This record gives sequence, C-alpha cells and structure tokens, in this order.
Amino acid sequence: MSLTTARLPTEAFSLPGSGPWPTDALVPLVGRAFRMDADDGFVSVGDGPEHAYLRQSREAWDEHPDHMDFLDEDSPIRVLKHLERDLYLDTWGPALAGAQSVLDVGCGIGRFALWALDEGKDVHGVDPDLASLRRLVWRSPGRPGRLDVSWSGAHTLPEGPFDAAIACEVLCYVPDHVGALDRIVSRLRPGGVLCLSVEARWGWAAAVDASPGAIGHALVGDGVVDLPGEGWVRTWEEDDLRAWIEGAGLVVERIDPHHYVLDGPLERVAPEAMDLDVLLDLEAAARHHPAWSALNRIWSVVARRPQGP
Repeated sequence: MSLTTARLPTEAFSLPGSGPWPTDALVPLVGRAFRMDADDGFVSVGDGPEHAYLRQSREAWDEHPDHMDFLDEDSPIRVLKHLERDLYLDTWGPALAGAQSVLDVGCGIGRFALWALDEGKDVHGVDPDLASLRRLVWRSPGRPGRLDVSWSGAHTLPEGPFDAAIACEVLCYVPDHVGALDRIVSRLRPGGVLCLSVEARWGWAAAVDASPGAIGHALVGDGVVDLPGEGWVRTWEEDDLRAWIEGAGLVVERIDPHHYVLDGPLERVAPEAMDLDVLLDLEAAARHHPAWSALNRIWSVVARRPQGP
C-alpha cells in the first residue's frame, strides 16, 4: 500500500491519482497522527528476532523522542546524524546523481529521503515504524521532489522499477538478509544502483554502544549478535559482505570502511565538534592506521544491477 490509504482520525482526506505526489499535496497531513494500511503483518510487534529492532524503535519513541526525531532543530544528536549522512553521501552522492526514482528501504524519519527530495527526485520510503514515516511526510512539503511511503518491512516493497535504492544501516537487522536483498534487487531497473551500509564485525565490538556481555560474540561465532534484551544484529567481514552482494546478482563498485569517528570505536577521543572536511580527514587517517584500520564501525557499499535482460 502507500499514501493512497492515508486517513485522518476526524476528517475526510484523500490524495488524487497515484503516487509519488508533489510534496505540497501532503500539507494536510503535517503534524497529524494519520493512519495508513500496512503492506504486511510484519509491522505488528512480534516476538521473533526480526522484530527486535522494531520493538526497540517503538520503545525509544516513548523514552527518547529527541534522539529518534534527530532531524529536529533541538535534537542533541542532530549535528551528528547530519555529519554521518554527509559522510555516506560523499561516496553515494555521485552514484545517485543520475537517478530520478529512489527506493529508500528503512527510510526512518527521512535522513536520505529528504535529501533526495531536495534533489528533485521521486522517492518511495519504506519503513515498519509508522511514527518515523509520519515525520518524513511532515517534513516533506516545500521540497521539489515527489514522495510516497509504505508501512512495511524489507521483504514487501513497492513494485518499481527504481533507478536507485538506499538501504542504510537496515539489512544488518534483518535475519533473512539474503531474501531481503534479493527483493530489493528485483525492484531495481537494469543498470540501477544500490547504496547500502551494514555493521562491521570488529569495529562494532569496539564501539561504545556495543551490547554489554557480548564478549563471546566479539571473539568467536559467525558475527550474529543475539542477546536477550539487547536486540539482534548481524555484523560483517568484508569478504562475506562482498560474497552476499555478488550472490544477489549485483556488481560491486566500491566497499568503503567507515570508522564513524563520532559514533564508533574512536568516539570517546573524537573532537567535540567538526565539519565534514575534518571528519573525512580523520576517517582517512583511521582507514590507513596500522592498528585502527581493521576496526571500522560500518561498511558502505555501492553496487549496481547489470544491464541486460
């Protein structure tokens, strides 16, 4: 489904035609707790590991709304999240430049979707957290692109085809990562590009927010961290990451290690403030350091679906 099913609690509302829509058509939804139909049953909270991240998101909206809505001017992590977005876009931006239609899987409150709208692109955001989708819609009016959203998980996606897809820090929280990636690839047109990122194996364990008690996962195992009350995450080494992406039929154009200087293993010794140029310099220094090079927090990938039938 999409915003065609959006409804307000106390008044009639409908959008003309089919999406994506010019963002100004969404003005009546701004600030309103609109509802919409879900694409699949996944968005209902369940007990399986595939729901861990969703459960945590819903709890965080109650406990730490200023961190969840990090695009708000008063959020204490607003600058951090903008810098991290710009770190990704330093490599993803050129790959996305020629794309008109963009599928943003796990779009959240719109860290990348709003950037794409500002670039005049047609964006379809997908996320299992309705509270996050609302914030994306609320912030979209006045931007030159067109938007639609779906309340769904990574396995149920709009048909497309899309020129590009973004999956930032999402597929590492999906137990069936193979099926999810295959579904995303099927929505890309031939020649379409995928920009994704996942948690890195060793840098995750060295980060300040690593799960307490995860020492066994840090030293042995398959990279899957599953601790009661701490959520579920799959961490990656580069060879396994490349094999997974190529196994989905994509051609890897680049894999970049990001140390997330402000939010990773070096967080405690990072400068209190920096701009993107300083961040890029520090990332390069960490990437080439004899000790820290293997402790990147994130893998950032650009891959492309081959041309052809």
